[in-house]
Amino acid sequence: MEAEETATVATEDDGGLRPFFYSIADLPAASISQMLDQTDSSEEDKQAMYDIFGRDLMTKVILQSPNLSVFHEEAKPGEQVKPHRHGTHQITYVLRGSLHYGNRVTEAGMGYYSPDRLYAWTAGDEGAEWIEIHAGRPQAYAR
Repeated sequence: MEAEETATVATEDDGGLRPFFYSIADLPAASISQMLDQTDSSEEDKQAMYDIFGRDLMTKVILQSPNLSVFHEEAKPGEQVKPHRHGTHQITYVLRGSLHYGNRVTEAGMGYYSPDRLYAWTAGDEGAEWIEIHAGRPQAYAR
């Protein structure tokens, strides 16, 4: 039997998407701060992103393409993001802990759908781990 091909991150820059297997444990993680340090964004633009997302939210890219993007996210207890949207339809599915959207709470096995509307959350007392799925390539918008 042939070995299965494994990819750590798939993007359209890979010369075309192909089937792949992955392990969350093997994917590289980056904080908001680490991701922004790899860009040529101005300090003003970086600060605007920190004001919305903080610096510590951890992201692992599973898939990022023009049609579909999937991320594994982790937040520390009490970590929060301010109101924002991504310019895409989005589904969030909580794997561990909880995310509090105002007076609504999503816990493991629950999720949230946003049709490109502003939303904000605070991670619960145990933090949170979730999968975030976007119809396309998400951006960050504060309005």
